[in-house]
Amino acid sequence: MLLILLSLAGCGTNAKNDPGSNAKPAANATTADPANTASAAADEPAAGTPASTNPADVTLIEGWYAKGEDGGYFAGLQQNYYRDAGVNMTITPGGPQISAMTLVASGKADFGISYADDILLARQQGIPVVGILAGFQYSPQVLIHHADDKIESFADIGNRTVYVTPGTLYWEYIKSKFKLTKAKPMAYTGQLVNFIKDKKSLNQGYITNEPYALANQGVDVSLLKVADSGYANYADVLFTTEDYLAKHPDVVKAVVQASQKGWSYYLDNYKTVNPLIKTYNPEATLDAMDYEAEHEKEFILTDETKANGIGAMTVDRWNQLQDQLIEIKGLKEKQDVTTAFTTEFLAKP
Repeated sequence: MLLILLSLAGCGTNAKNDPGSNAKPAANATTADPANTASAAADEPAAGTPASTNPADVTLIEGWYAKGEDGGYFAGLQQNYYRDAGVNMTITPGGPQISAMTLVASGKADFGISYADDILLARQQGIPVVGILAGFQYSPQVLIHHADDKIESFADIGNRTVYVTPGTLYWEYIKSKFKLTKAKPMAYTGQLVNFIKDKKSLNQGYITNEPYALANQGVDVSLLKVADSGYANYADVLFTTEDYLAKHPDVVKAVVQASQKGWSYYLDNYKTVNPLIKTYNPEATLDAMDYEAEHEKEFILTDETKANGIGAMTVDRWNQLQDQLIEIKGLKEKQDVTTAFTTEFLAKP
C-alpha cells in the first residue's frame, strides 16, 4: 500500500502546472501557523449553539495551491458555515510535492480535492476513496491556441505540437476520439515560453488561469474546452475514505452541506472571500482570483446543479467516464461506480 501511495504522489494525472501558481502555501495571516494551515476555530460560536459542544477537528487538503478554484471551501471557512455545523475546519494548500490522495488515504488528512478520474484510478489500485461532492460539473481544463491560428475543433489539431503533461487522461481521450495520430505532444513544464514562440502550437491550461496570464503578456489566444470534447470528468471533487465515511457520517454530512453553502456564497461574493485565499498564497493576485471566480461559474452552475444542488453527481456520468477510461486503457476493467461516489450527504435545493 505504501508503494502504491508513493506512486500516486509522484504521477498525478491531473497536475495543474498553472503559471502564477508556484507560490508556496503561506500560513494564515491571523494564526501564523508554521504548518501552513488555518482553522475556523478562531471565532467561537455563540453560547448555546450546538457547534460550541465538542466540534469535530477536520483537515481538508487542497489539490493545488490556494486559489479561487477552491473558493467555496474558503467561503465556508470565512462565513463560519463549518463552525456552525459543528466542524473545526482546517484547510491546507497542496502543491507539486503534496498529494491529497496520499494524505487522505493514509489518514493524515480527512478530506481532499481531486478529480473523478483520479478517484477511479485510485480505487483500481486498492485505495478506497469516495467522492462526496463535485465542485465543478465539468473540468475547466482547456487546450489553448493562438487566436490567429484557425482551429475550430479538436479535429483541426492535425500535426500541431501540443504542450501537455505526459499521461494526462483527457488528452489521451481527445487523441483517441479525434484520431489525432499526427499530433506531436511535448511535455508541458508549467512554463508558457515554448507555446508563445510557436504560433502553430497548443498548450494545456485552465480556463481560469493560463488565458489570464497570457493576456497579461499581450498574447491573444483562443480555447478548446475539454468539456466540449465529451470527456465526462467531474472536477474539484471533495473526497474522503470509505473508513472515515463509515465512522463519521455526521461529520461528512456537515462538511458537505457547509461546503455547498460556501460555494453558493462564493459565486456571488467572491471579492469578499479572495482576500482570505490570498493569505494562503501571497503571490497570487486578487485580480487573478477574481478572473478565476468569474470564469469558473459556468462549470459550477449547470442545469444539473440548479435542479439537484451544487455538487450533484450521477451514476450515468460516472459510468460514462469509466467507459471512456477503459477505452483509452486508463482503467483495466469495470468497477461498481456506486462505491466510488455518493450523493447521500448533499442538501437538495
